[in-house]
Amino acid sequence: MKVAFKLGYLGRNYHGFQLQPGVPTVQAVVGEALRSLKLNDGSFCYAGRTDRGVCALSQVIDFYIDPARADLAVPRVLNSRLPPDVWTWAVASVPENFSARHAALWREYRYILPRDDGIEIDLMREAARTLLGVHNFRNLSSEKRGPSTRNLMKIEVTEEKGSVVMDVRADGFLWNMVRKIATVLVMVGSNERDIEWVRSLLDPATNSGVPPAPAEGLILMDVGYQGIDWKMEPYSMRMANERLTAVWKRDAALAEATEVLARSMVV
Repeated sequence: MKVAFKLGYLGRNYHGFQLQPGVPTVQAVVGEALRSLKLNDGSFCYAGRTDRGVCALSQVIDFYIDPARADLAVPRVLNSRLPPDVWTWAVASVPENFSARHAALWREYRYILPRDDGIEIDLMREAARTLLGVHNFRNLSSEKRGPSTRNLMKIEVTEEKGSVVMDVRADGFLWNMVRKIATVLVMVGSNERDIEWVRSLLDPATNSGVPPAPAEGLILMDVGYQGIDWKMEPYSMRMANERLTAVWKRDAALAEATEVLARSMVV
């Protein structure tokens, strides 16, 4: 039988999701957890790679398991072998031909950046509307090989608790595409660039581009599939909430202290 899990993680301690020699990755710790529970040899399929420092709420993985060990294929058991900054919280039985990567209908990311008084949100929203739909996003990615046309199904810019939040959904994303879109919206919102410049970036003949925004603001929020019956596990969600709340409080205190130091250096 084959099962799929929803996986969350904090990206700060990992050199991205995918296996890399000599450095910690999310794929490595999940594979080790599967091996230690004798669920399989540590191999699994995943919905998509995330870069160093990027977090996830709903990365999706799938793998085969012996039906005789199905009682171990639940979030709380897998979590017992995972580090505190990686966790599962939902599981589903899936068809044998299911692939977390190839069966995905869309992926959704969120990018969060601190609110700057000089940024005009309405300009950011206008730039976002320009990017909606099917376009060639080569100039908005670090991937220069292969097809670069994607369908950007959703892009919303909102304000939450002193931050600017960008939610984007597409049938697929190129390397650094979300982070480069974030840079574009900030540049337009700061009046550094205009809408015509945004339109020019959608023309691959322009051969231009922008640097990606920092990885720390990016979260893989969800991956969409058809006909998958996810079973959430409240216990694992509560445990994750407790750990994440403790991390958030510590980081919030550090952020406040850093702001005090920065303001003290203003001449």
